[in-house]
Amino acid sequence: MAFDSRDPYDAAALYDMWLNCSRCPTTFDFEPGGDINLDYYHRIGQRARAEHWAVLPAPSQGGELVFTILCPVCAARLGVEGVEGRLDGTEPVIDQICEAMLKVS
Repeated sequence: MAFDSRDPYDAAALYDMWLNCSRCPTTFDFEPGGDINLDYYHRIGQRARAEHWAVLPAPSQGGELVFTILCPVCAARLGVEGVEGRLDGTEPVIDQICEAMLKVS
């Protein structure tokens, strides 16, 4: 399976770069080295899902999509689970990042 901009985990990995917890200083253990491309962000997003990180997309006051990301400890403490569905649509900024990455690859 490939990167899916409508998958909240893939989108958050790309947008947040390496998934930083919104409640504590925990940063997802990203993969150093190797090519940074859409497959990389797909692997990061899906590994975060498997490791019980919570990714919660929500529109901001300006209508832009923002992600609240919680490490497994904070998610458990708050009784929150990640989103298993898909985003209603793709975000223009995520599409723009994807297009730029594809152009340089």
